[in-house]
Amino acid sequence: MGSDIVLSAGVRQNLLSLQRTADLITGTQNRLATGKKVNSALDNPGNFFTSQSLSNRASDLNSLLDSIGQAQQTLKAADQGITSLTKLVESAKSIAKQAQQAPSAGSTTYAAITIQGDPPNETLGTTGNGSTITVANATTYSFAININGVGAQTVTYTSDGSATYAEILAGLQADFATKVNTAGFTAGTDIELVANGGGDGIKVNALKADIDMVISANSNAGLTNNTYNSTSLLDNIGTAGYTLTVAVNGGSNQVITFGTGVGQISTLAELNATIGTLSGLDTGSGASNSAVTFKVASGTSQNSITLTSSNAALTTALGLTGFTGTTQGTATPGTANATRTSLENDYNAVLAQIDTLAGDASYNGINLLNGDNLKVVFNETGTSSLTISGVTYNKAGLGLSTISSGYFQSNGNIDLTIASLDTSLTTLRTQASKFGSNLTTVQTRQDFTKNLVNTLQTGADNLVLADTNEEGANLLALQTRQQLSTTALSLSAQADQAVLRLFG
Repeated sequence: MGSDIVLSAGVRQNLLSLQRTADLITGTQNRLATGKKVNSALDNPGNFFTSQSLSNRASDLNSLLDSIGQAQQTLKAADQGITSLTKLVESAKSIAKQAQQAPSAGSTTYAAITIQGDPPNETLGTTGNGSTITVANATTYSFAININGVGAQTVTYTSDGSATYAEILAGLQADFATKVNTAGFTAGTDIELVANGGGDGIKVNALKADIDMVISANSNAGLTNNTYNSTSLLDNIGTAGYTLTVAVNGGSNQVITFGTGVGQISTLAELNATIGTLSGLDTGSGASNSAVTFKVASGTSQNSITLTSSNAALTTALGLTGFTGTTQGTATPGTANATRTSLENDYNAVLAQIDTLAGDASYNGINLLNGDNLKVVFNETGTSSLTISGVTYNKAGLGLSTISSGYFQSNGNIDLTIASLDTSLTTLRTQASKFGSNLTTVQTRQDFTKNLVNTLQTGADNLVLADTNEEGANLLALQTRQQLSTTALSLSAQADQAVLRLFG
């Protein structure tokens, strides 16, 4: 059988040195080929796994940069949309100002308002034509009268020896006036004593619908003892304490209270007198003693009258049922200006474009001008993010609306439109600033993330990358060592052969 090859100690030592050098050359060549000094966990577990963790995070953050970049584009699309919307609103404002400078239409006029109620007729208490007075000398003529229950007053006249009917009438009238005044009333205003229809007797008449009277203790006066009541407006209404409130042309409320107290209304005459003093009503209001009349003058501003009552029974009794609430004068528009009419159409066309543009300002399915929100995630765990709230900037969202035909014929309407457009411009500029701030934040985070990715990757590389200069120098040194080891091995072998030749 064969025998093992026996090497001398010197040859064996040189051979082992040559093998170690070859292994070192192989490792160095591998590091130069891969560029890494740590290629697996076997090379350096700590560096390998730390580098892998840093690389993984850098990769995760790098993938987020794409979504951050898309968020930037979404914000830019919204910003461009706001810029364009601003131009459209400015264009609409320019149109409104052109309309303002165009000749005005003829003034709209508003017809006069007349409201007339037909309350039930009042009746005045009267004794009617009394019996004929018998003219006699040295005779006392008298009767007692109680007005509205305040207490009876006796009216008396005693004739002398030459009394005539006229003297008796005059005497009774004089005392009647005194007694009526004593009772708190006024003869000739509230109540009267006059000759009867035949001119040979007397009668007592209430002059106001709230005067009631009782005649008694009649002596030679030719009157009948009885109760003679009037029927007043308050009697027809039925209940005191009701109120009628009147407001003219949007002015303050003016309240009329029905009743028998001070300042309250009980008769139609009192009601009409009060109506005649109300602020804002035109001449002729309350002038009738048989109807309830409210008049508001015509004019170039919208006129109106508002009637409200504390109880529907009151307006029914006054014949005003159909006039509760606000009544306005009928408007007669002036001749429309053709330029303003044309500009109305132009204005509405611009507003339609605002709706269209706001709907088109989307990017990748997100429209920050149509109510969508945008969430931007800044780290790999999702714990750092920014939510950008969208807005709805169609014409309604900007506080604008399509105008109706004839709207620009009024300078006042144009002023309101311009004010609304100014508010819309302020809204757009404010939101543009917000989006700009959000864009700056996203760009800052994008730059930060890029730098962090670079830092992480650099750190990961520092743990595993080889120094090619150093490795190249090492390879050159190892190759030199290998050559020297080969030479030494050859010399050792030659020395062994020389010894063998001594035994040859």
